[in-house]
Amino acid sequence: MKKLALSMRVTEASSYFEKRNSLAYEYIDFFESIGFLVIPIPNNTNHVKDYIEELNVDGIVLTGGNNVNPKFYGGKEELESVYQERDTIEQQLVEIAKEKGIHLLGVCRGFHYVNVYFGGSIFHDVKNHVAKNHKLISDKTLLSGLDTNSYHNQAIFKENLAKNLISIAHTEDGAIEAFVHESFKIIGIQWHPERQSIIQDKELILNFFNK
Repeated sequence: MKKLALSMRVTEASSYFEKRNSLAYEYIDFFESIGFLVIPIPNNTNHVKDYIEELNVDGIVLTGGNNVNPKFYGGKEELESVYQERDTIEQQLVEIAKEKGIHLLGVCRGFHYVNVYFGGSIFHDVKNHVAKNHKLISDKTLLSGLDTNSYHNQAIFKENLAKNLISIAHTEDGAIEAFVHESFKIIGIQWHPERQSIIQDKELILNFFNK
């Protein structure tokens, strides 16, 4: 069974101060359903590389939730749900993936983080992308016409995309929905495959992690 390391969301207790590492049940259900063992990576660990090496991880997933700190891409807006520790952990995960040639998938926030890591930016307050479904426009057979969910109020358009990332799918309004890195084994998708039951999602992810 292949092992995937998953980054985690930072959440806080509602009635007192306590930070928590969180991972939605759906991620476990989805990745186990296609034959992967999930290994959560906490945001407060000092041993990210040990997790990857000691557990012989086959792939890495940067999950959704929280916002990427705008200071990393020259943004001037103040955003809620920004946690330096998560950005730091995901930076290390991307660097380890590059160094060791490990396949890495970015989902929603993870999609945004990968773009920012490689020098891209994020467009804030995009319209009609929260609790909406979109049909993808793509020259990839697996993605063309795919109906995907959408739970984001930030987006990546052509002018925001990092130079070494290649768009492989977008929506009618031009928001990029999927990209790949030109050199590294990295793919990013804007939608949440774990929140929908679509065979193409499973094929896309299996094809990526198995190649």
